Amino acid sequence: MDIQTHYQFTERVNSKGFILVVIVSWLIAGTLDALAATFVLGKGNWAGVFKFVASALYGKDAFTGSTTIAVQGLIMHYMIALVFTLIYFFSYPYLSFLHKNVALNAILYGTFVFVVMNFCVAPLRKIGWRGFQPVPALINLIILIICIALPITYIASKYYAKPSVYNGQL
Repeated sequence: MDIQTHYQFTERVNSKGFILVVIVSWLIAGTLDALAATFVLGKGNWAGVFKFVASALYGKDAFTGSTTIAVQGLIMHYMIALVFTLIYFFSYPYLSFLHKNVALNAILYGTFVFVVMNFCVAPLRKIGWRGFQPVPALINLIILIICIALPITYIASKYYAKPSVYNGQL
């Protein structure tokens, strides 16, 4: 990355607009994923879905916990969504291939999120890793591509496509 590109990126990241766009992207992606997890995977049982998320910290005790445990799982879910939103937004200016095709980026980024969550994060949970099951894995991958990666990649591409205040003078 040359100095001008770095300057433009720094200018964007330090703007109020950047924070707002990241927050909106995060909330859209996190909410879509939470809804998909609740209605597609959890058959409408939101508390069960987010108790499962909370079981990463609390182990099997999370499943017998109160609604408070489910709310903590929901908060954890949104924190994970924030991390993946930030990773994409901070990577975008530095990885030129991200500037080409939103749909392809959504597939690649959704796959990246899937791999990180299932093969790096999941084995660390207090309830352990459940192993790889092809059909549920495919459903999870599709949800991550559509609900997490697509909104993030689309919004980031629109945000970074806008002209910068930077006028070419250093």
